[in-house]
Amino acid sequence: MTHFFKICFCSGCLILLSSQFIFAQIEKAEVIPLSISVRDSILSELSNAGSDSLQLEAVFKRIRRRRRTLKDSYKAVLHTYIRHCSDEGFERGEMLMLDRMGVNERFAGRFDSAVYYHNQSLVLALQQGDSLQLSYNYNNLGQVYRLQDMSSLAIANFHKALAIQEAIGNTKGAAYTQNTLGAAYVVQEDYPKALYYFNQSLESASNVGDKRTMSYNYGAIGEVYLLQDQVDSAMYYFNEAKNIKLEIGDKKGLAVAQHLIGQAWYAAGNMEEASASFQTALSSHIKNRNTRYAALCYDFMGKIMLVENKMDSAAYYLDKAKVIAEKVHKFEYLMSINKSLIELYQKREDWPLAIEVLNENQTIRDSVFNLKKNKAIQTLEIEYQTEKRQHQIDLLSAENDLKNQGIQLGIAIIVLLLLSIALGVYVQSARRKRGVLERDKLKQQLLRSQMNPHFLFNALGSIQSYMYKNDVKNAARYMGNFAALTRSILNNSNVEQVSLEEELSTLRNYLELEKMRMQNSFDYKIELPDTLDIEFVDVPPMMVQPFVENAIKHGVKDMSEGGMISISFKEEGELLHVVVVDNGIGLKKSINAANKSHRSMATAIFNQRIKIIQKNYPNVPAPLIQDISGAGTSGTQIDIFLPIMELSSHE
Repeated sequence: MTHFFKICFCSGCLILLSSQFIFAQIEKAEVIPLSISVRDSILSELSNAGSDSLQLEAVFKRIRRRRRTLKDSYKAVLHTYIRHCSDEGFERGEMLMLDRMGVNERFAGRFDSAVYYHNQSLVLALQQGDSLQLSYNYNNLGQVYRLQDMSSLAIANFHKALAIQEAIGNTKGAAYTQNTLGAAYVVQEDYPKALYYFNQSLESASNVGDKRTMSYNYGAIGEVYLLQDQVDSAMYYFNEAKNIKLEIGDKKGLAVAQHLIGQAWYAAGNMEEASASFQTALSSHIKNRNTRYAALCYDFMGKIMLVENKMDSAAYYLDKAKVIAEKVHKFEYLMSINKSLIELYQKREDWPLAIEVLNENQTIRDSVFNLKKNKAIQTLEIEYQTEKRQHQIDLLSAENDLKNQGIQLGIAIIVLLLLSIALGVYVQSARRKRGVLERDKLKQQLLRSQMNPHFLFNALGSIQSYMYKNDVKNAARYMGNFAALTRSILNNSNVEQVSLEEELSTLRNYLELEKMRMQNSFDYKIELPDTLDIEFVDVPPMMVQPFVENAIKHGVKDMSEGGMISISFKEEGELLHVVVVDNGIGLKKSINAANKSHRSMATAIFNQRIKIIQKNYPNVPAPLIQDISGAGTSGTQIDIFLPIMELSSHE
């Protein structure tokens, strides 16, 4: 065992709950029969997989994608998968799913159980020398401790995760960990360190084009400045966060950014702007069921009403805030809300109510103090047990090293000779494979670079048509949308895969632009089944757009009104089945009407890309184009099949 893994092992072996107790509780839990067919289908696949690692990997990915569909069955399916992998000796699957189980327990607020599972996964990662998984485990342990206000333990685990990520060159993971480190230092009110790590995360995310993490960091930096009463700096960073949220189409994140801007306006004393920002944010928070920010919004609206001496409105908002805060057990929110209620009752000269809320706040403050004290004691105990276990590991490791030195030397000589023989063969083979891989990779990038300028050229033509008509307002609006779309395309031009959520955002933006250009002569609809988790399904970028473009250019372009383009998505095993239907003139008439010399560049590029993709995903069939014209109807249907690719990031 190397020195690096000895150091890592200290937290991996710290198990807070016994495995017998955890598994006994899970086995007793009643599985609510929701989405029974999906659950039974997965369990059947798992049973049939036996010890086949490829099939077990496929089942693992399916479980991850179906977690929302499984709902109450999800935990039981995770547990069954863990048991199956343990029985079959597939340690990698067991390791990955133990980590998933830890994440599930953390989301459910069962923190001791979450620590147990992440540590179990970490032990297996150490045994297999899986550095990437180790970084995930340490990061997830840090998240669990952070949510329990155990900042020192959270920071220690985040630093371990960051050290591994930097060592293996995982820049995207490092950006995420740096952000969480910054958040942990904010809790400790160490603002210089918090800013340092947020800025480090911002730089790392910028280097890999991770817009989502960039927006998180802009918002977090703004919050640190706001905590230090530097309102102008805070406002700048909040607006930067808002602009990126708009660019990537993150509606939930946009509401949070709008909320933070409201807080900055409130701190600046501009109640009118603050109220407008909070009202905008509040409607989104309610729609998105973001109870945390909804409570904060109501609280700030109540504070604004107090400043404006609108007592009835203040009471309304503060009561709303308190109901939510009590429901989600947010003590820090309750203390802030109660402080405003005390001010309200004082202004109304309702002294009994003011004293009642004052006493309630003191009780909450005492509870928070006791909770923090208990957490501090628990943190010290965990740190002591960790250090004790590490000391035992070091002693055993030293003893084993002495015993094994002689044996290891002999084995090393034999292995060295065998490796020398095998190395020559391997190097030649690896060079050939690397050459083929690099050619395919470069060809993919070249084809994407061909597609993007072609796509941009068509969109620029749309803007030009508005300018010819001297329609300044719509030209400006179109230009704004086009700029957002351009950034999205450029971000995706250097990546092999994107989430279906990102792909849909780009597709919707393109359709909206074309719809404006054609004066709303057509409409569109995108149909997604509830079971398709678009955040966790990765596909090759810009593969559907060429066919949507053809549906517009050759299907509905001559229709003055009533055009319709329908796009539906359905998961079929390891493939994503996309169906594009238009009610245009139909395939045969479209071919006859087109100039014989015309050749669709976008479609040609698609065909070349799909051939390259089929080298890694041979089960991907070619697209099927058919004329669906019939009695009184016309149109074209295109069936496209895309591979569901290995997830590019870890939760």
